[in-house]
Amino acid sequence: MNTQSTQPVNKLQPSPAGLDEKKTKKIKDRRAFEKKIVCEMIDLYEKGNPNTIKTEDLKTYARLRIDKCPFMESKTFCSACKVHCYQAQKRDEIRQVMRYSGPRMLLHHPVMTIHHLWIEHHDLFKRMFYLLVGFIGLILGFIGAVLPLLPAFPFLLLAAFGFGRSSKKLNDWFLQTDLYKNNIKDWREQRGMTTAAKRRVLITISLVMLFGFLMMSKVPWARWILVFVWLGHLAYFKYRIKTLPAGSAPQ
Repeated sequence: MNTQSTQPVNKLQPSPAGLDEKKTKKIKDRRAFEKKIVCEMIDLYEKGNPNTIKTEDLKTYARLRIDKCPFMESKTFCSACKVHCYQAQKRDEIRQVMRYSGPRMLLHHPVMTIHHLWIEHHDLFKRMFYLLVGFIGLILGFIGAVLPLLPAFPFLLLAAFGFGRSSKKLNDWFLQTDLYKNNIKDWREQRGMTTAAKRRVLITISLVMLFGFLMMSKVPWARWILVFVWLGHLAYFKYRIKTLPAGSAPQ
C-alpha cells in the first residue's frame, strides 16, 4: 500500500525571517512618513486658508486611508497611486491641499520634501545619475584617446558602466563606436587585451607616474610608494590580464 503523501511538495525555500521583518519595517516606516508629510501639508494649507476645510477630520481620514492601503510596498505615495480610494468630498479637499501646499513644502520643510521626492522618483534619479556618469566617462575617455597623458581605458569603462545602467539606446550606440572597440571591447568581452593595447595603457600610466615621481623630489617616501604602485601595475597587466592575439583586435 502506498503511504506516500499526495500533498504537493513546495520546492521553494521559505524566505528568511529577517527578510520578512525588514520588509514589514520598510512598509511601516513608509506609512508613518506618508502620514507625517500629509499632515504637514494639511497644516500648511490651514495656515494659508484658515477654516476653509475641516483639517482635523481630513487628517484622521487620510491616516485611515494610509493604514488600509494594500499597495504600500510597491507604490510610492498617494499622489502617485492609480487607485483613488478617497471619498469624493475628501478627494476634492486633499487635492486643494496638494495644489496649495505642494509648491510651498520645499520652503517650509526642505529635508522632508527632498526625502519625499527621492522616494517617489528614486528610479528616475538613479537613471539620471548613471547617465551623468556615462557622459563624464565618455568625455574624459575621448580626451584620453587624443592626449597622451590622460588614460582613456578607465574612463571608457566608466562610460560603459554608466550607459549600461541608464539607457539601452545610448549603451547600444556606445558599443558600436570605434572608441569602445579600439580600447575596451577586448577586455570587457574576453577579460584580456592585445599586447599593443597593454603597451598603450602602461605607457600612459608610466608617464603620469613619472611626472609625479619628478615632482616629489623632496618627498622620498612618496617616491617609493609611486615605484611600488607602478610595479604593481606592471605585474597586474602581465599576470592578471590575459594577452590576446593581435588578430582579435577590432579593425
